[in-house]
Amino acid sequence: MGVERGRAGLRRILEGVAFPAGRDRLVAAALEADGDEELLSALRAMPPADFYEANEVLRAVPLPEDEPDSHTESARSGERPQR
Repeated sequence: MGVERGRAGLRRILEGVAFPAGRDRLVAAALEADGDEELLSALRAMPPADFYEANEVLRAVPLPEDEPDSHTESARSGERPQR
């Protein structure tokens, strides 16, 4: 599996999570799924609460909604073709 990024990646990761799940379990699932650093940081920034469904997690995670594959500028610059 490739690196999971942004909300689209988070949605794929959450499909494999048994709820309720706490922040630590969600971070572990993202690590297992090869989540990118922005996604992992966003999950770690969530409150240490139990989440009872994927939509609760999606609302709590600070990732841009309009950029499903968004990730950090440093990661994007690494993807740019070298001249």
